[in-house]
Amino acid sequence: MTMIYSKRSRLSPFRVARMIRIFLRRAYELLLVCVDRVCIVVPRQVVTGKPARVLLVRPDALGDFILWLDAAREIRKIFPAGDYEITLLGNSIWSPLAEGMSCFDRIWPIHRRAYLNNPFYRLKLIHHVRSRGFSKAVLVTCSREILGDSIIRMSGAPERIGPSGDLANMTKWQKRISDGWYTRLVTVPGLPLMELGCNAEFVRGLGSEAFRAGIPELHIPRAIPADLPGKGYYVVFPGAGTPDRRWPVKNFSALSSRIYGATGWVGVICGGRGEEAIAAVLTETYDSPLLNRAGQTSLPDLISVIAGAGLLIGNETGAVHIAAAVSTPSVCILGGGHYGRFMPYRPELKTLRPLPYAVARNMDCFGCNWRCIYKVARGGVAPCVAGVSVDMAWEGVSSILSAVKRT
Repeated sequence: MTMIYSKRSRLSPFRVARMIRIFLRRAYELLLVCVDRVCIVVPRQVVTGKPARVLLVRPDALGDFILWLDAAREIRKIFPAGDYEITLLGNSIWSPLAEGMSCFDRIWPIHRRAYLNNPFYRLKLIHHVRSRGFSKAVLVTCSREILGDSIIRMSGAPERIGPSGDLANMTKWQKRISDGWYTRLVTVPGLPLMELGCNAEFVRGLGSEAFRAGIPELHIPRAIPADLPGKGYYVVFPGAGTPDRRWPVKNFSALSSRIYGATGWVGVICGGRGEEAIAAVLTETYDSPLLNRAGQTSLPDLISVIAGAGLLIGNETGAVHIAAAVSTPSVCILGGGHYGRFMPYRPELKTLRPLPYAVARNMDCFGCNWRCIYKVARGGVAPCVAGVSVDMAWEGVSSILSAVKRT
């Protein structure tokens, strides 16, 4: 069945509904800012002497955190242990991964949805942050959003630092307001840059001028699934943040058949909670060995499974960035919404480690920030993603398998 996409009219019901949703969301965010002004009466603890307390704020997604790891280690050098105590306030999804990393002294998880929707949780977190007496609060995400900006503001730290930012996650009026919450904004020239470059520019702006972005690295023990002793396997990650970014399941099935025919490897389907249904459909439509592990692995276990795989195929998700960080070759089905920002990789340092192989169908509308100019049915796939053929993806897989054979 051929899917036909058409550009939507300027005043189509689809676009009007979307504009209303965006307006209501921005209005709600403004309301939260007003509520924060009331909460600012919570007294801020004043702490002097050494070590000085530094708060790093990073409430974004898993892939963003993985791409930031090299920069995080450099920030530790800027704020060395003994002189500074670093607290990382990070997304609860990936915060367990940050535990034990030498670049942080303590981790505070933040539940994004609760912070935005639960006033009691929000007030408790604000009180927690203000009572710690941070001398510096630093937002370390290149594309700022009101959520992170508000935490920096409410910290009450004498020095509040963040990137100059862009309009990827906020409106002009939101940025104009939140710019005033910082005592210093670090200019990140050349936006939009690939995320590795963004992080490197920010670190250089903090004072480490010699820093250059490499491929982030995770040191995780490799763990072969218990039911695959002594067998080669590859990982299939068919999920994505939203339905429009998911390559059709039938394409993953066809590509998996080719991989099995060429290697004899067993496929291991992975995914987070809520993606079990996608994995079940893939299992049902595929007649070669596939193990379904979607929703059944913790984050450390998922990383271990990816580290032990011969190959990963998936959409543009954190799984692809994990693969890069553990040196597992991967093929990424890449849409155009954020093309060039997170993928393809453009490290500033040369490396012999395998970079994700990005497969994309180039379109004039690339860089839309996932505000698609085409009318896509609810639950449908964006044309830039659906347009990636199995043959295009297989070309990437073949390139990786050939490189493996040569080594």
